[in-house]
Amino acid sequence: MNASRYPNASLRQKLFVAGIPEAEQTLDALMSRMPDLDSPLLQGLSVDMMAELLLYLISKGVVTLPKASDKALLDLPWGSHVCQFYDSKQDQLDMLVPYFKQGLERNEACAWLVGDLTIDEARHALSVAVPDLADYIARGQMQIVHYSEFYTDPNGTVKAPEQLSYQFAAMGSSAKAEGYAGLRASGSVSWVKDPESMSRFMAYETRVNVAIQNARIMAVCTYPAKAAALCGCRELIHNHGNIFVKRGEWVHDKSKDAERIEAVFASLASA
Repeated sequence: MNASRYPNASLRQKLFVAGIPEAEQTLDALMSRMPDLDSPLLQGLSVDMMAELLLYLISKGVVTLPKASDKALLDLPWGSHVCQFYDSKQDQLDMLVPYFKQGLERNEACAWLVGDLTIDEARHALSVAVPDLADYIARGQMQIVHYSEFYTDPNGTVKAPEQLSYQFAAMGSSAKAEGYAGLRASGSVSWVKDPESMSRFMAYETRVNVAIQNARIMAVCTYPAKAAALCGCRELIHNHGNIFVKRGEWVHDKSKDAERIEAVFASLASA
């Protein structure tokens, strides 16, 4: 490592803990994360001074960074309706396993509607983090089911938006009636393959987004990256309070990094 291009070892460690990998700790890379301050003033700073200033701005919330993938969906407030774009099954598991583990620990009813993940794959991954998963499943607190049991009719056609939103509301009511703190859900959209089906699903997303805002429900919709070409960016952003896109080990959050999310979404849609 060229020491003149990077901060000292202590600052490098602090930057790494904050979420900035060492490869992105050069002077130019650190400067690119700065807000619109007086550019000539920044040009005169050493790499150590730039690092110290950036760490200070991060601590004050002026500069925000992506979250580690295993923490991206933790501590969501009730009423959250978020979207996750992923490239692989592992991307889903990295974010959803901690998400459901936290829900079970908080006495929430949990429902995982899987698509390209199989039920066995989801169950195995979650059981590693939750050793007594079988007990949660046996008493109905944790449900892992195939998407077709919820989203489509026997012919494979997407159900009407009204029917889907009614089913989802019923799940929330059932969780409350059974004494759980609320409903924590995730549904795969990997099975949607054509524009007509996506249009019907987007209509359902719109209804759900309104319905859960004041309810003890949170929902994560998982979209494969290739689905970006089927759904409109503006409609998707309108229907979800947050959009998470994993790149490497870090997850970009629309609420804190809107410009980058739109750029990433555009690149996904054109791929």
